[in-house]
Amino acid sequence: MTPFVSSPRVAAPPLDDDYTKAHLQIDLTIEGDHLLREIEALEVEKAKVEADLIDAYAALHSVETQQVAAASVHVSTDRVVADEIALATGVGAGEVARRLDLATAPRRHRLIRQAMRHGELSLHRALQVVSETAQLPDADVATVEAAVLAPSRDGQPVPQRTYVTRLRRAIASVDQRGSDERRDHARSRRGVFGRQTGDGMGSLTLVGSGDVIAAVLDRLDAAARERRSAGDSRSLDQLRSDLAAHALLHGPLDATAATAGAGAPAMAWLVVPFEVAVGTSDAACELPGHGWVTARHAREIMTRAGSVWRTLPVDIRTGRALSAPSASYRPTREMVEHVRAVDGVCRGPGCEVLARRCDLDHETPWPLGPTAVGNLHAKERFHHNLKTAGIWRSEPVDDDGLEWTTTAGRRYVTRPKDWRAGLREPRPVGADDPDPPPF
Repeated sequence: MTPFVSSPRVAAPPLDDDYTKAHLQIDLTIEGDHLLREIEALEVEKAKVEADLIDAYAALHSVETQQVAAASVHVSTDRVVADEIALATGVGAGEVARRLDLATAPRRHRLIRQAMRHGELSLHRALQVVSETAQLPDADVATVEAAVLAPSRDGQPVPQRTYVTRLRRAIASVDQRGSDERRDHARSRRGVFGRQTGDGMGSLTLVGSGDVIAAVLDRLDAAARERRSAGDSRSLDQLRSDLAAHALLHGPLDATAATAGAGAPAMAWLVVPFEVAVGTSDAACELPGHGWVTARHAREIMTRAGSVWRTLPVDIRTGRALSAPSASYRPTREMVEHVRAVDGVCRGPGCEVLARRCDLDHETPWPLGPTAVGNLHAKERFHHNLKTAGIWRSEPVDDDGLEWTTTAGRRYVTRPKDWRAGLREPRPVGADDPDPPPF
């Protein structure tokens, strides 16, 4: 492998009479872009080195398998190899074992191994796939890997949160039977666990059905935000903790509800496409802000006593929510709901904060810009402040995109949420992809 040599860095010029503030900003933007290019190139080289590392793991495993077999001793080859590598490198045994799972299944994980060799996927992301797909058959693993490796719409690297969302959505879509069986088994192990953590503090873990946990978290968050808006000085985390503790200590413990377990009605947002609702699709369904559930689980939730259905009209082609403008400066409640439906999450690049937890920002300040869906965007406070302060810039572009320009001059485009993303097929597995090495 050709070693990567970084180009000389250009020091930022001193702030003196020879440089105006504008010139200095241009110089710093150029330097920032240069450093980002260096980081990008190093990440590509790192992924290629990690691919070589996994190939070496596979080769060592092959060699030591033959040695163990020749010794006629009943020991685990994986354990022998893992201990060998851990002792030689100091890498933890658990991490070595995870890498060996990838190294010793080249055909099962052909797509992510290939992406690593091309410098397109890090070892960290590859191991996430290996871990989360451990219970899936090989054919389903190929489908999941194709989904997570699909290019982004604008050709930019896929943010980590989006990558994890893709991964879990794909798994929930292909693993209907296995996921449902594991869920049925897991429900019998629900419980509440606590421990003392030191400094007079403790932690409480509540294990229950995913939709119920989502409802609990959303209710706590809504109550905490209401109190913050009313002037409470506690942080949102502190408020959520205090509210939960107070409810458990002083609220009624209804024996009937406790007996009903996870089947009791709960307040949780669940996105169920029409095709899934009527049973013509088994695509995974989204619990916004919390994750994904199988189609069977979604249909179970939506038909549960007390469930309330709300219709969200969307464009069939793009999956984009439809809406209408308002002539007032302050959006009406209906307008707020429309904008949140259109954006789904924060329109900042790589951000997955739910739109209902974001500020609504007039992209072109009112009254120059109207109070309309096309001029209102959900931005969580960090991205909103970046735009307001002029540190990052955002402006509308074609196809309802919002283009952000960072301090280093990089441009990123975000678009409205595709509410039908779970119904779209991942790119097909390439039939002409080269075979993996014979390890």
